[in-house]
This record gives sequence, C-alpha cells and structure tokens, in this order.
Amino acid sequence: MGARQHILRGFIKRLAAGAMLAGVWVAVAFAQSAAPRDVIEGLHAGLLEVMQEAALDYGGRYRQLEPVVQSSYDFPFMTRIAVGPTWGDLDEAQQGQLVDLFAEMSIANYAARFDDYGGERFEVLGQEPAPRDTVLVRTRIVPRSDEPVELDYVLRESGEGWRIIDVLLASKFSELARQRSEFAAVLQGGGAPDLVATLERKIAELAADG
Repeated sequence: MGARQHILRGFIKRLAAGAMLAGVWVAVAFAQSAAPRDVIEGLHAGLLEVMQEAALDYGGRYRQLEPVVQSSYDFPFMTRIAVGPTWGDLDEAQQGQLVDLFAEMSIANYAARFDDYGGERFEVLGQEPAPRDTVLVRTRIVPRSDEPVELDYVLRESGEGWRIIDVLLASKFSELARQRSEFAAVLQGGGAPDLVATLERKIAELAADG
C-alpha cells in the first residue's frame, strides 16, 4: 500500500470526520434544502477541491473546508450523543464549548488527512431508509491503485435540513460510538474540564501533523 493510501485509510478508521458541485460555497448554500445524497455529494466535492489544490497548507485547507463540514454535520446532536448522560449536568456555556471543539476537531481531521490528490474518487452508491427516521447514504472511496473503502453516512433531518450524525466504516464500525467510548473514559476520569483539554490537545496535534 502506498503512503497516500495508507494515510487515507488511517483517516477513515479514525473518522473526521468526510459527485461534483460547482465549488465549496455552492455546497454550503445548497445544503439546507439538499436531500441526504446531495449533502454527501457536496461534502465530497469540497474534499476533492482541497485535495486538488496543491498550494494549500493546513490552514488554507481548514478555512476552505470549515463551511462545507459545518453545513454537512449536525455537531450539536453528535456532541450530545458522544458526551452521553453527563450532557445534562453541563451548563449552557460548557455545552457550547464542547460543540465548538467537537466541530473544530472534525474539521481539523479532514484538513490534516485530505492533504494530497492521487487520483482518488468518491462514489455515492445509493441511499436507503434507516432506523429512527434516519437515512443511510452508502459510498466508497476508490484510490487509484488500491481496493475501494466502504464508507456509509447516517443522516437525520433537523430544522436546518439533512445532516450527518454518524459515519460507518465497512457498514458496521460507528465513529460516533467510538467517540462516545473515548469521551466516557475521559469524563469518568476528570469530567468536562478534562474533555475540553483532550479535544484541544487533539486539535493541536492535527494542526501540527497537517
């Protein structure tokens, strides 16, 4: 496996995290009224755009991806689920800080990992109803010289339209469940302050690696 494919697979297993539209800002404007499949195609378009911009550094990729990722994911919902029962014990300021950091970490993941283009392509294979009024959009990432990697997105409809709430690797490994497990361990050891510190450290590490 080449270095580029190794990085790509490594990111997918740690997920971020993330068809063509005209560009990043088009994806943002389109997201609120978009169908689930369209949301994913907009995310893919944003990722391909930064991957193909060889002159962009980490900061440039982050700034370009931020509006696309923010408009694709339901970070308030995901943060509440990842934090679990402790969420109700936090005040509004603490909850807001954790949502902001969760989003920042997710964007940083995309900016750090999708930093080069080697002919990869994203394919949307279809969408189907899923439990609890969600929709599953099945996709895969196809490297130029490696096996495709299946990546499925779970979306729910909120007041802002359809948004991603989970990412599944190989149709079974839930990123949100992984985050919840990691957060539970941190919260048990040191509560919300430790979780804030952990997220800030991860964001700093991603920026340094990017």
